[in-house]
Amino acid sequence: MHGHTDNYTFLTQGPLHRVIITMAIPTIISMLVTGLYNIADTFFVGKINTQATAAVGIVFSLMFFVQAMGYFFGHGSGNYISRELGARRHKNAEKMASTGFFSSFFLGVIVLILGETFLHPLSLMLGSTPTILPYTKDYMQIILLGAPFLTSSLTLNNQMRLQGNANFAMFGIVSGAVLNVVLDPLLIFT
Repeated sequence: MHGHTDNYTFLTQGPLHRVIITMAIPTIISMLVTGLYNIADTFFVGKINTQATAAVGIVFSLMFFVQAMGYFFGHGSGNYISRELGARRHKNAEKMASTGFFSSFFLGVIVLILGETFLHPLSLMLGSTPTILPYTKDYMQIILLGAPFLTSSLTLNNQMRLQGNANFAMFGIVSGAVLNVVLDPLLIFT
């Protein structure tokens, strides 16, 4: 891992192909692993029954919306941060990092509150049928609890990547996915 100044030098003066590869590979791995989350959930839930699997599918559209909000704040603040760091204006970058992170977290909290409040109509709006409604509501109730943490961690992840710490960002995502695969069967079946 490069130090802070080394990272600056590497990103501003390093050979372009090396900079791109060092940033791209961890980013690609992060994105693939994010897909694994969903595959793991579907796999373990699928062991219960088809209604449960259908419920996961319905809640996914909400999950993608929540993830998109995390990326929204992450890319927005991250782009600004990387420009400010490039210009050596660290104070501005720090301010934007916390603004992006907390905005993302609070929007996650709003989604959590609204989602739990309108659980029934939201389930129907996303396409739940009467047979899968109880499963959808159960699953969504749990997933919504994670919304603030999901949005803010994705924001943080993108901020890290845009600061040039793509490896660090990748480790965060990978450890989360490993934890998910380990805890999924445990929490779903017990």
